[in-house]
Amino acid sequence: MRIAAIIDVTAIVAWMRSRRSAIARFGESVPVSDAERIGIDLVFHLERSRLSVDRIDDFAQLGPGLCIEAVSGIGKVLRLLRAGRVAAPRNPRELVDQPDRAAALLSRARGTVVRLQLASRFRLRFLAWTERGIEVVDDVAEVREQEDAYVVLRHRGRFPIRFPREQIARTLTERLDWHEVLEIERA
Repeated sequence: MRIAAIIDVTAIVAWMRSRRSAIARFGESVPVSDAERIGIDLVFHLERSRLSVDRIDDFAQLGPGLCIEAVSGIGKVLRLLRAGRVAAPRNPRELVDQPDRAAALLSRARGTVVRLQLASRFRLRFLAWTERGIEVVDDVAEVREQEDAYVVLRHRGRFPIRFPREQIARTLTERLDWHEVLEIERA
């Protein structure tokens, strides 16, 4: 019983460290509608935080169609509207696949001071300069160096990619860091 309590406390402390709170001013909302993304780029300017950045960029996905990601994005938009005391549409589903309409509503909430709950995120990217050009592999879990090749293991069960050493002039593994907005509330 005592060991289980220690494990629970350790998990809670780790969870608390992974989440950070910041006071920010909502800056702008830019609608995005292209082949890859449908939604709104959200910009927050930090006023008080222990983070080493001045600005948080986030994305509220609003499509395609009514999917789980779109529901999450609509939730972000509605929380920002509530924090800015802007009337939300009666039926939030009207915002699905409508980034211009959502951005117009959010423009009235510009300047609102909000409290953000943030989580630090990162992603690894592998770059290899070969005879054919620069090869880029995103969502890298691990890069293994073997005698004759580099083997790049990827997340989400994707197949590994093998780069023979004789075809590679140079390699680079990059770490891309960002902060994900988990919660938004009026400060």
